[in-house]
Amino acid sequence: MPIFFLYFSSKLTLQEVLLLESVYYISVVLLEVPTGYFSDLIGRRITLLLGAFSLIIACVLYLFGEGFLLLASGQIVFAFHMSFISGTNTVFHYESLLAAQKENEYGDREAKVNQYGSVAGGTAALLGGLLAGFHLSTAYIISMIAGSIALGLAYGFIEPEESNTNSNHPGVFTQLKTTLTFMRLRPLGWLAAYFIIFYCITHLPYEFYQPYVQLLSERDLLFGLSVTFVSGFIYATARYISAFGASYSMIWSRRLGLFNFLLIAILVITGVVILMSSILNVIALGFVLLRSTPWMAIKAPINEIITPKIGSRQRATYHSVLSLLCRLSFFLVLLGLSFTVDKESLINWDNLKKILQISVLGSIVLLIPLMAYGRSLFKLSHP
Repeated sequence: MPIFFLYFSSKLTLQEVLLLESVYYISVVLLEVPTGYFSDLIGRRITLLLGAFSLIIACVLYLFGEGFLLLASGQIVFAFHMSFISGTNTVFHYESLLAAQKENEYGDREAKVNQYGSVAGGTAALLGGLLAGFHLSTAYIISMIAGSIALGLAYGFIEPEESNTNSNHPGVFTQLKTTLTFMRLRPLGWLAAYFIIFYCITHLPYEFYQPYVQLLSERDLLFGLSVTFVSGFIYATARYISAFGASYSMIWSRRLGLFNFLLIAILVITGVVILMSSILNVIALGFVLLRSTPWMAIKAPINEIITPKIGSRQRATYHSVLSLLCRLSFFLVLLGLSFTVDKESLINWDNLKKILQISVLGSIVLLIPLMAYGRSLFKLSHP
């Protein structure tokens, strides 16, 4: 994660890198619902096994891929990895607690899972950023090893009783129709819209902080440190900070009220993007360290509301549909941004600034009506 943009841009032009990322997001879009349905139909364990196996194959393609087509193939297989685990991991957790009659602990336990995940991801990024200084491909070798470990862990999982699979399971279109009806319920529809917009905003610094660091290096503003080390350090530190946010997310949500908590979170991440689009300075990197914290903080409070309200046969599909809508939206964002730069353009501050400023403007336009409606909705729900 901390070096993918650098790795791709070492082989492709800026527009090709953006298109390569678009390939990933549209692939996940196409795979989200089928893999979610697969999880509800076949089971959580086999779905997570396939997710880990896909990560291994994707890393092989990244390592040996030369040119756009092979790297795009890696992106498609990586999309299989993400779509197989997306939603199923959350549902697997909830249904395991349900089988143990501990479902009331789900929100707090999910926050703890997010905390541990952030620490683990941060440590992996720090290691990957350090070793990528020797060669960028090293990070992909380590990721392949991690995928192998995940495969072994998933093999030892026990299928939760709630994820029952039988011949009476509805067809895919009936499943999708039933799942979409849940989004009409209050406040699930608003939460879905919020989650999608938040996803797009929070992925902007994720996508573009690597070229931002590279530009700082070209201006000798990194104090002699390597780009890969700084990139890995930022990614790791951001994950460590987000672990703190995840651990306190349920406490903050309960004290502030869910809407106020969600409002503060989205304002923080929007502020990070605004700063990145305004100046090219190491000061901005200090704020980039906050990029993961709001995202990890909102997950448990939102999942605590969403997951129990969805039927057991639709849970993984619902989370997959929500993830699909997030990634489809960001695919459209990346695709649109790819047309704002010249075909042969390489990374420079003018291009990066323009991309980020356009993104900020679009975010503000969407956020104003969304949060205005959300405030009135939550007042009605909690008089």
